[in-house]
Amino acid sequence: MSEPRSIPLEYQIGRHMMGLWVPQAIHAAAELGVADALVKGPLAASDLASLLGTHPEATARLLHALAVLGIVEGKAGTFALTELGRYLTDDAPGSRRAWARLMGGGPVWRAWGQLTECVRTGRPAWTADGGERSSETEVFDALASDPESAGVFHRAMADGTRGAAPSIVAAAELGEARTVIDVGGGHGALLAAALEAHPKLEGGVFDLEHARAGATKLFASRGLEARARFTAGDLFTEDPPSADVLLLKSVIHDWGDERSVAILRRCAAAIGERGKLVVVEPPAPEPGADVPASFAWIVAFSDLNMLVNTGGRERTASEYTRLLEQAGLQVRAVRPTGAFYTCFEATRA
Repeated sequence: MSEPRSIPLEYQIGRHMMGLWVPQAIHAAAELGVADALVKGPLAASDLASLLGTHPEATARLLHALAVLGIVEGKAGTFALTELGRYLTDDAPGSRRAWARLMGGGPVWRAWGQLTECVRTGRPAWTADGGERSSETEVFDALASDPESAGVFHRAMADGTRGAAPSIVAAAELGEARTVIDVGGGHGALLAAALEAHPKLEGGVFDLEHARAGATKLFASRGLEARARFTAGDLFTEDPPSADVLLLKSVIHDWGDERSVAILRRCAAAIGERGKLVVVEPPAPEPGADVPASFAWIVAFSDLNMLVNTGGRERTASEYTRLLEQAGLQVRAVRPTGAFYTCFEATRA
């Protein structure tokens, strides 16, 4: 069926609203393992259902929707995985299966259902009803009691970092460093890229205990056990281990200004007088800036995602600079990576 040349304005809101169906279809495919089942070759819907233990007719209906999205293609009664669909396989380079499971999963989905209250109150979803926080890090603390969810979360973060990691490492300019700590680094995808690029470098990940197993596994798979370690700790109550360089990727946008400054002060203590901190974030456009629509879309909706899930926000480059200065740090360089992220290099003021 051909796409109409234009959609009347009165239908566009409806189409935007029906967009909620799309992530749930992709989430179902990721959760059930549809792509991994089809990666070896085409299957009839009934055969796929038998393999997955799902309802045959419902499986066929999901496959038809996935075909409209270009994730599978149906021919002669069977369904085959497309090039796009391969990104939903677990082991594909650039896999987004964990990301689809995370973003379409219950916690994120329920949080977005509270967006109206979040906008009314300015508070994240789990406090938008007026309840008091039991912990400033409750969203992440909850992963400690749910190993499966913790694994999906950290795998999603690692998959999202892996492709950008080489360009981030290059922009971070680690050539003179002997030690590096990836603060809040989860499974250590960024640390692994740094150690592989600099064979004389040693380092570690500093994160909550529930990231340890995945980080240890990743270090072993990359042959980095001798140079990489994992240190469990809470960034709100403990300073990271000291190092020549601290990397802080996709952490500050999770938090409001007060919590962000607290994190940055702990990092400042860990780098000492001669070390440096590299904050890695995708800065939001400055007011009035002309940016590609795709980038503006990602930043705007990521900003809302921070609001509903953690209480954080996306910030402009000047706002990141101000936060660093409030923490007693001075920005020495701002280096775009060429891959969405920007590195803010700072030392003690």
